Amino acid sequence: TAIVAPFYLLFFAMCLGDAGYGIVLLLFGLMLNKGWVKFAMFEGLGNIISILGAGTIVVGTLLGTFFGMSLYEASWVPQALKNCMIVGDVEVPGLGVFNIQMLLALAIGVFHICLAMTVKAIGYTKRFGFKETISTWGWLLLIVGGIIVAILGVGNLVSPAAIKWAVIIIGALSALAIYIFNTPGRNPLMNIGAGLWDTYNMATGLLGDILSYIRLFALGLAGGMLGQAFNNLAGMVRGDSVVSLIPFVIILIFGHVLNLLMSSLGAFVHPMRLTFVEYFKNVGYEGRGAAYNPLTKDKQ
Repeated sequence: TAIVAPFYLLFFAMCLGDAGYGIVLLLFGLMLNKGWVKFAMFEGLGNIISILGAGTIVVGTLLGTFFGMSLYEASWVPQALKNCMIVGDVEVPGLGVFNIQMLLALAIGVFHICLAMTVKAIGYTKRFGFKETISTWGWLLLIVGGIIVAILGVGNLVSPAAIKWAVIIIGALSALAIYIFNTPGRNPLMNIGAGLWDTYNMATGLLGDILSYIRLFALGLAGGMLGQAFNNLAGMVRGDSVVSLIPFVIILIFGHVLNLLMSSLGAFVHPMRLTFVEYFKNVGYEGRGAAYNPLTKDKQ
């Protein structure tokens, strides 16, 4: 869909996280389309492999990794390009210093889940009407509104007085929607109990969902470190003689091919998990299908 596809591309590119590997995937996909290479398992997948490779080139460049090498530390990379790279640490006021790529992964997760909740609220309103989805809108107001107010407060973009009133208004409206009017016409005490139960589920579920997006950072970091390790191994056997080029090239090719295959597998699987678990759960997806019935009776 128009929402799932762009995020899958972004997640794949972040998990792979290497511009050099993106070039390999792009060329491999183009060769599949041209018929220059043929693999039965990749039949018909040339276009999507090329697109994923192109996305990985862009994201891998921004993350500053090229075949396990740091583009940010390379002298041959223009300074203008280095200024666009997302590397290093950043200080979060009151919390400490964190890796900026890790914070980026978490920020993408927060945005992805908020988008899912927005789609859920709109979809449920169309299906059931606003009266039956007041609680859903209340949670959306509380979470999205709270995040916006927090950003405005941390960035000192508005006055403390305005932040105070915004918190009061958002909190009051959300509390009414979640605990009082979540099921209109029902006993208010039952509504409060249902709201408390939803609060417990939401608090524990959202925390785990958001933390799941750290895999975008962790997988890219692991692939980059493994690529760097193979570069170091190859450099250890590289000498002044021409003969030393043979083990040097063998280690580089074998190491990066192995790393590319393993990293591509992880970059293929984990974005699907973030889509089918974190996104689908918060978007209110209700999957229905045919019941599993493998056994039948053959009446003669």
